[in-house]
Amino acid sequence: MPNRNTRPRLVLFSDFQFDLDTYELIRRGIRVRLPEQPCRVLSLLVGRAGELVTRQELCREIWGQDTFVDFEHGLNNCIKQIRATLGDDSEIPRYIETIPKRGYRFLAAVETPGEEIAQSSANSISASPSDAAAGPDWRSRFSFRMFLALVAAVLVVAFGAWRISRSKIERTQIKSIAVLPLANLSGDPAQDYFADGMTEELTTDLGQISALRVISRTSAMHYKGTNKTLPEIARELHVDAVIEGSVERSGERVRITAQLVEASTDRHLWARRYERDLRDVLRLQNEVAEQIATEIRIKLSPQEQIQLANARPVNPRAHEADLRGFYEFRVHTPAELYVAGRGESIEKAIQYFQQALALDPNDALAYAGLADAYYDQSTYLRAPLEVMPKAKAAAARAIELDETLAEAHASLGYVKLTFDWDWPGAEREFHRALELNPNLPRAHAGYSHYLVSLRRTDEAILELDRLQKIDPFFPQPHMGLPFMLFNARRYQAAIESAETNGDDRVRALSLSELGRPEEAIAAANRAVKSAQSPVILAQVASAYAMAGRKDTARTMLSAIEAQARQRYICGFNVACVYAPLGDNERAFAWLEKAFIARSD
Repeated sequence: MPNRNTRPRLVLFSDFQFDLDTYELIRRGIRVRLPEQPCRVLSLLVGRAGELVTRQELCREIWGQDTFVDFEHGLNNCIKQIRATLGDDSEIPRYIETIPKRGYRFLAAVETPGEEIAQSSANSISASPSDAAAGPDWRSRFSFRMFLALVAAVLVVAFGAWRISRSKIERTQIKSIAVLPLANLSGDPAQDYFADGMTEELTTDLGQISALRVISRTSAMHYKGTNKTLPEIARELHVDAVIEGSVERSGERVRITAQLVEASTDRHLWARRYERDLRDVLRLQNEVAEQIATEIRIKLSPQEQIQLANARPVNPRAHEADLRGFYEFRVHTPAELYVAGRGESIEKAIQYFQQALALDPNDALAYAGLADAYYDQSTYLRAPLEVMPKAKAAAARAIELDETLAEAHASLGYVKLTFDWDWPGAEREFHRALELNPNLPRAHAGYSHYLVSLRRTDEAILELDRLQKIDPFFPQPHMGLPFMLFNARRYQAAIESAETNGDDRVRALSLSELGRPEEAIAAANRAVKSAQSPVILAQVASAYAMAGRKDTARTMLSAIEAQARQRYICGFNVACVYAPLGDNERAFAWLEKAFIARSD
């Protein structure tokens, strides 16, 4: 029987993770509720997996040697609760087998990730009284026994090492990975921002490793609360492995549990639990990323080693404000921000970032968050001249505080591209961002935008392909392949891509350009049903105008201009409706407004 004092705390079986001491049971990152007494029974069974544990042993361990209660009834209830929680069937058991009138046996294979091979049993060998009474040759017999025990120990260690080596050889080489949303174990839904923030920070840390393709937080979040299996998720995201786990904050402490699962086999490869002070949360995330890289045998470059090692302590309250800010910033997709009344989340994000900076003026990440928030306001909600100088100042300050912050370089790249019209400067910033984090979606999207602006369409398509591999759900339709091909005047290719992506807006525009008005109008009729933003409406109106439905286009244009009197709308989009209507004077007037406002 194993020594309870040396057995591992954390064990894995099937989809479950179980702490034998704290009785914490987790399935796919979600804590499973199980009363303490059944947990104690499960702990005994799992701790002796494959062995018969008698009812008498369970009684003695759980209810005590001198118990007088009807433990039979209590034990039966415990087993029923365990089976219900694990989804087990007493008739065809996967986990707990009943040995009639004797006891129970735990059937599932149990893994102890992260544990070293147990010390040889030879360390505990000692001479027994029978050896001492055996006569003059007891020393030689004892020495021979010691020799056999040592040989056995060497063989055990060698066999264990061989199995570990063989397992690593047979394991699929992991070159791509997804961090699934960490489960919030606080019991308070209001703490979701914290769990989501921890997910994003771990994704960002792993993203700095150039030899690894890391799926973005945006795409991974599509699987929050999903019932899909890990192999199904991995196939959809085209990754070799996934990381799942949980996060729990209590006072000034944070606990993260993470496990690495091989996608093709659904096999647990590695698991760890970490608990740190909130001040060291960034160092904790870096440590997790480093250990995952070690486990999957990814060699870190000297620069990557430095980046992962340079995690400064944080002001817990400032860091919390950062997480709340990014949570608000991600609430709506950029396309949704066009819709009136959807700008409150960005305003809240800006307030949180400003709050973080009031608590910690050297918080580079808060400055980068501010830069992105101001930029998105200029794209969807406010005139660029009003907010882009603020975005530029925030991005520059972030880089001044931390030159290795990829997000800040991407932010400055957007400013230089769309506001300063500094093409070489934009290219330098995007290159630097991708050098620091090859898996940063915003940097890939920005660089693709830059390449399109310079009519380097083939390069832009390649960059967009890289973006889609790490973020298949990237939420910017105007940066998608169909619209990119349309802007490059590859209309037939744009139509084919639009059909694949379900983009009737681009299909209508491209068909209009090719002189196929009936098909264009049919596509525009479909597109207008789902178009909510004035920008998309303006593009559909332009397609109607080019296809000959000028009255429809004018009606839509009147509605768009009415909105423009209430809120910022890029003048270029309005001009693109007036031009096919033949009203060049008004088209140029709106283009002049766009130029003065430095609209993108």
